[in-house]
Amino acid sequence: MPTGPDPLRARAAASRLDALRDTVVEAEDDVLASLVVTGEPRPQRVLDDWLDQVVDTLRALGEVADEVAVVLAPHASGAGVAATEPAPDHTERHEVER
Repeated sequence: MPTGPDPLRARAAASRLDALRDTVVEAEDDVLASLVVTGEPRPQRVLDDWLDQVVDTLRALGEVADEVAVVLAPHASGAGVAATEPAPDHTERHEVER
């Protein structure tokens, strides 16, 4: 009886987590690069606070992805499965007939 996730699925999830972390870093850079100076103190404060919240959310998402990747790593290196095997794509959608 397996004691953890299927190694192929764990590798697929780890791969997607890596892609998520890369995307989050890029998005954070894009948000920080979009800082503008409004010239008005009050609107500037509102804009700065909003952008800070967006960046904080992106950073939190990246941190959670890191934490999940660490927990998933031992399962992704499952014994007896070649590391070069492609991970299955579980993203296809099935349409329901009505």
